[in-house]
Amino acid sequence: MISIVTEIQEDVEYRVEFSAGGYSMAVQVSLCPEFPRKRPVLKVSPQIDHPWVNEQSEIISAPGLVNFTVHSDLGRVVQAIIREFERRPPDLIGESAGRLPATHQKGQEACTSGHTSPAHIMPAFSQPRALSFPELQDLSTAELEHLSQSQDRLDDFIDKLPVVQKLNNNVEDMITRNEELAKENLSKQPRLEELGYSVREKLDALAVLKNSYESLSQEYQRLSDRYAPGSIKESLRLAALHSDEESERIAEQFLGGRMSVEQFVSIYLQKRTVSQIRKTKEEKLGSQLSELQRAGY
Repeated sequence: MISIVTEIQEDVEYRVEFSAGGYSMAVQVSLCPEFPRKRPVLKVSPQIDHPWVNEQSEIISAPGLVNFTVHSDLGRVVQAIIREFERRPPDLIGESAGRLPATHQKGQEACTSGHTSPAHIMPAFSQPRALSFPELQDLSTAELEHLSQSQDRLDDFIDKLPVVQKLNNNVEDMITRNEELAKENLSKQPRLEELGYSVREKLDALAVLKNSYESLSQEYQRLSDRYAPGSIKESLRLAALHSDEESERIAEQFLGGRMSVEQFVSIYLQKRTVSQIRKTKEEKLGSQLSELQRAGY
């Protein structure tokens, strides 16, 4: 895998150029100020037809991007995307198909002239790990110089190393597993939507029950206050007072000559009897409440 990395703006924008399916392509990497807490934006050019790429040429469905975290290695993510395009070359769209970008041409000329190489313009997000290659020990000085003079021969030698092949196979296996996991997650979407609808229905029913409970609780509190022993005692006192007031009005009517003796005696005695009964009940209830309070109730 031969690729040229160009730093457009330090810690902000990079361009990775490569070849896939006989065409020259490039991935534009844009880093936001929140990187690596927020995943980068990757765009591919020229415009291609691939499941990972949307209509704006933005790479959105690559497993490495979908699962990107603060601990992800962006260099490996980009390498996995390029490897995917190399393994399954996408169809190019539009008139730009097959044309070589100007920056790519400059990068190739600089690389072949010996002035620039991917190792010399390694972006800040790429963090290569030190590896030992015992295969180099079997090469003579002339063979080593021969490799160092040609980037293509060096890349071909590296790609054939067992450790690199193992890493590439591991990356491909991880991509395959991520794709399978993504498909499995998508297959569960209808069930999740069904469960979500069921939860919303239960929440609506719970809201109705809550409103009913609050209304019944208020009614219960009102009736509880109304029929509490203290409230009944107070009602009896007010009713007895009302009977006394009515009996006094009847006496005033009799004294004013507006009522006969027979009417006065009948009505007055009735009102006084009712008043006395209510007073008796009030006193008895008050006595019972006092005893309950002394008993600790």
